[in-house]
Amino acid sequence: MEEAASYEAPTWSHPAEQREPEPGTSSSTSESASTRLPRRRLLGLAGIGLGAAGLVTGGIALEQLWQQNHAAGAQADQQLIGHLLRRAGFGAGPAELALYRKLGFAAAVDRLLSYQHVPDDEMEQRLAALNLNLDRPQDQQRWWLLRMAWTQRPLLEKMVLFWHGVLTSSFRKVGGPRFYRRIVIQNQFLRERALDTFDNILLGITSDPAMLFYLDLTKSTRNAPNENYARELMELFTIGLGHYTQQDVTEGAAALSGWHVRGLSSYYNPASHSDRIKHFLGHSGNLDYRDVIAILADHPATPWFLARKLFSFFVYENPSEEDLQPLVTAYQHSNHSIGAVMRALLLSPQFASAKAYRSRLKSPVEFAVGAYRALGLQDDGSLLPQFTTLMGQTVFDPPNVGGWPGDKVSAFWLNSGTWMTRLNYVDLLLRRGLGRGTVRPLDLQALIEKNRLASPEAFVDYFAAFLLDGQLANDRRALLVSYLTAPAPGRQESVTFANGSAYPLSRVRDALYLLLASPEYQLN
Repeated sequence: MEEAASYEAPTWSHPAEQREPEPGTSSSTSESASTRLPRRRLLGLAGIGLGAAGLVTGGIALEQLWQQNHAAGAQADQQLIGHLLRRAGFGAGPAELALYRKLGFAAAVDRLLSYQHVPDDEMEQRLAALNLNLDRPQDQQRWWLLRMAWTQRPLLEKMVLFWHGVLTSSFRKVGGPRFYRRIVIQNQFLRERALDTFDNILLGITSDPAMLFYLDLTKSTRNAPNENYARELMELFTIGLGHYTQQDVTEGAAALSGWHVRGLSSYYNPASHSDRIKHFLGHSGNLDYRDVIAILADHPATPWFLARKLFSFFVYENPSEEDLQPLVTAYQHSNHSIGAVMRALLLSPQFASAKAYRSRLKSPVEFAVGAYRALGLQDDGSLLPQFTTLMGQTVFDPPNVGGWPGDKVSAFWLNSGTWMTRLNYVDLLLRRGLGRGTVRPLDLQALIEKNRLASPEAFVDYFAAFLLDGQLANDRRALLVSYLTAPAPGRQESVTFANGSAYPLSRVRDALYLLLASPEYQLN
């Protein structure tokens, strides 16, 4: 007998890391409180670190600000590749950005879509070396977040994240702690089929052990079909409200009966399937789960429903029918291939438009993984799951079967609490990294030497190039340089630039903090 659904709270016992941070603090004992105030003051003067209330009102105001500062029309290549790697991935560091810029936009899209040709062995080796316990939710979350941060196949992981928010399940309801691994099995399935036909994705998710348990299809029998999965399959996964009746739910549930879960696997029992004649969405016969999926994947409403979800997630919100038509056409002309739909989406004029550029707030996962990935952090990422949860997004645990509201309206990702957590995250990321063991702060001196950064101006330009697509207004650039070069009280560790000038480490690190705290960096 399966265990009743239950949840063992993850044991994130790092109270020291959960204290309300002081964004200007440093691990250096020589940095006094007086040095923190100027950075806070700078935040206010520069409009870089907006107050929480300002961000809550929101996302939309920031997006409008950004749009006002960027003329309509095709974006420059630098911006466009950065835009591509944020939307079809999780951002990039300078080396990855250079690789894709060299390819050009169309070839970059092709590389992202043809990920099978891009080796990812190093990531797999790094993950294996961590010896994570994939029966524990917090290790599962860390395993996936680090995949996103380390992978050379960013679109693949982004698609898995998209599907996870649509074909939703949670480790809180997969059969109890003994069966937490079912959610990882589902995650691997979504990875294997991320760009397959929608038919195959629906067939797989219908027989997925975690989904069978999450939406009660494993309880469905010929004499007592459970309607939960049939209803959500139509309402949230394929055609949407208004395209089916309660009778379709009842008939669909009967047709879907027969699937059950045993251990970590699923099985189909014909004796448990209702073999009566069903009448489902205009089709009649002794229908089974394959017929239900085929009918739904071929339903006229399905490509529009799916295209709207993909477009809102990858491009901008509230798309028009004209925006969606190329995606619908690609779906219909490709035997329902998601890869073909994504190619149409990424190569569409709308994706490259000023309307799409920086038009969505980064989700917690995009923000946390993106910064970690862009800076090339080398620690074990132990605190990544904790921070994405505090920012409002717990992977493997969406709030309900409807997924995350922020995937539809990205302004929902920010409020006063999650904004502070973003600042805390950046502070910790730069000050000591996210590992639980030895403190490994970002080595700014080594980075300056490796990239031969000659001056504070070069330092700001270097990071603005890949964190902000090089889009940093002159007055704000000057303000950051001025802050970096201002004297700091007390004795402090210093950082030396290639021109021989040296400045306090706290000032240099804080200048980078301000870039990562900027409103532009919150936008995807």
